[in-house]
Amino acid sequence: MFRYHLTAILALSLASPAMAQTLRDQNSTEPSFGQPTDGGATPSQGQSSGQAQSSTQAQKPANGLAWRNDRLTLTLADGDFTISPLLRFDLDGVSFFDQHSPNGFDSGTQVRRGRVGVRGTFLRDFEYNVTWEFGSYPSRTNTLFEAQVAWNGLGWGTVRAGTFTIQHLPEYAASSYDLLFLERASITNIVASLASGDTREAVGLEARGDRWNTSVYGTAGVTSTLHDNKQRGLVGRAVALLVDNPVAQFQLGFDGAAQFDPGTSPGADSIRLRDYPELRGDNANRFLDTGGIRAKDAYAYGPEAAGKIGPVYLEALYQHVVVDVPGAGSRDFDGWYVQTAVPLVGPPRQRVRNTGTWSRPRTQGLIDPLNGNWGALEAVGRYSTVSLRDGVVRGGEQSIWTGGLNWYLSPNLKVQAEYENGKINLDTRNRDFQAFGIRLAFSM
Repeated sequence: MFRYHLTAILALSLASPAMAQTLRDQNSTEPSFGQPTDGGATPSQGQSSGQAQSSTQAQKPANGLAWRNDRLTLTLADGDFTISPLLRFDLDGVSFFDQHSPNGFDSGTQVRRGRVGVRGTFLRDFEYNVTWEFGSYPSRTNTLFEAQVAWNGLGWGTVRAGTFTIQHLPEYAASSYDLLFLERASITNIVASLASGDTREAVGLEARGDRWNTSVYGTAGVTSTLHDNKQRGLVGRAVALLVDNPVAQFQLGFDGAAQFDPGTSPGADSIRLRDYPELRGDNANRFLDTGGIRAKDAYAYGPEAAGKIGPVYLEALYQHVVVDVPGAGSRDFDGWYVQTAVPLVGPPRQRVRNTGTWSRPRTQGLIDPLNGNWGALEAVGRYSTVSLRDGVVRGGEQSIWTGGLNWYLSPNLKVQAEYENGKINLDTRNRDFQAFGIRLAFSM
C-alpha cells in the first residue's frame, strides 16, 4: 500500500510543478485563498484609487481551467467563482531504537496525512474549503478534516466559521506543510487539545496589518473526536513584527486558550493531556500522559517569538497550562521549545502576512540540476520540553533534541529526514529513546 501511494505522489509531483512554473511561480504576492506572503506591492500601493481600480479590472482572471498559485483552478463568472482540487499526502517511515524498557514505541510506516477536497472562492469576497482526511494514523482515520466558509470583505480581516484549523500557536497558525519537523512540538499539541488545533468547530475573526496579526475564536468540539456537544472555548493570538529590515526580523506575540466545559463523551467531565514523542510509529503509545483529570475548566497562556537573523530563522514558544479541579484547587503544567532553520541551498523562509508565520523556502518548478535548480535545502534543529507533573497527577516529563534536513524539490513536493534523542521521566520507569523519521510530502 505504501508503495502505491508513493508512485502516485511521484507522478503528480512530476506533472504539476512543471505546468505551474509556466503560468505562475510561488514568489507571487497575489493572495492564495487568504494566504498571501509579505513582499511586493498590492494594487493600490503607489497608485490613485482610480488607477488601482483600473489595474484590478485589467487583472481579472480569465474564465477557464489554468494553474494559479501552484494549483489547478477552474475560474467562472469573470472570477466570481473558483474551485481547485486539494490533495495532500504525507508518507512517513519512523524507526525507534535504543529503548531500554520493554513495550516501547514501535517503528513503522504510515500515511500520516491523506487529504482530498476542494477549495476556492465565490462572490470574490468569500472562500470555502471542504476536505476529508483518510490518513492521520494511528489516530482516527477517514474523518471530515475541514468544512468552512470565510468572508474577506473587511479587507483588513476575515470572518471564518465551520470546522477548520485555528490560527492559535505558531505551529498551528502556519500550514502543516510549512512545519520545520515531521510533527509539532508536544507542548503545542497539548495546548491545542484544550480548545483549538485541527478539525475544531469554531467561529472567529482573523485580522491583520503590514506588521501585526491577531485572531480570536469561540470554539466547540473537535469533529474527529467523540464529544457531547457541550464543550466551549475561547482562543486568541496576537503578534507584532517589531523589527523588519534586510538584516533582521523580530516578531513577538502572545497565545491564550480557555476551555469552559470539557464536554467529555463518554464519562464524566474530564481533561486528558498527552502526546506522542514528536514522531508517530506503528502503535498508539503515549507515555507522556496525565490520564483523565476531573475538571470544570482549563486554560493555557504564554508568549511566542520568531524572526530571522540574516537568512537564519528562529522560533520559540512557552505555555503554562492550568486545569481547575472541582473541590481540589488546580493542577499546573508547562512546556516550551526553541527551533531554528538554516538555509543550505536556495532562499530562506519568508513571512506570511495573513498568518504572522514564516513559510517554507520558495522554489520554482521541479528541480533541474543540469540548469542549476536544486530547489531549496534547509537544516533544522529543535529542543522541546514539557512537564505534566503536579501533585497527584503524574503525567511525566519529556525532553527531546531533534535535528533534520528538509529538501524542497518543487513548490508541491518535499522530502524530510530527522533524528530524535529523547527522554521521558516517569514515576514508574524512565523511557529513553532515539529515532529516525523520513517523509515524502505532496501538497496541491
